[in-house]
Amino acid sequence: MSVLNCVAAAAAPKPFGHYSQATVTPDGTIWVSAQLPVGGDVSVDSSVPDQARQALANVLSIIEAAGGSVESVAKVNLYVTDMSQWQTVNSVFSEVFGEHRPARAVLQVAGLHHGFAIAADAGAWRQS
Repeated sequence: MSVLNCVAAAAAPKPFGHYSQATVTPDGTIWVSAQLPVGGDVSVDSSVPDQARQALANVLSIIEAAGGSVESVAKVNLYVTDMSQWQTVNSVFSEVFGEHRPARAVLQVAGLHHGFAIAADAGAWRQS
């Protein structure tokens, strides 16, 4: 029997495979699976800023469904297919997180599922 609490946020895309949107450990740590920019009007043809906003919105909606908030985000990993977009992605990240500054990594990857340009995952803690 698993001691993980699996999270399913209606506002984020359903998993494409055998995994949970996020899990919450017994100590209240929230681990969000990598989220593509699926949802809203965003597609693989959308701009990198629009894709970044949607991927981060998906992450935050899952964190909120798990009992966290933007202020409880401790770490974010961003996966990009083109590192020349770093400044653009950094600008969107700043817009989304404001004064909150979680630890972060930006990693270039060879490709992402469905041809998207960015994906994001995160770690946070449950506040409620």
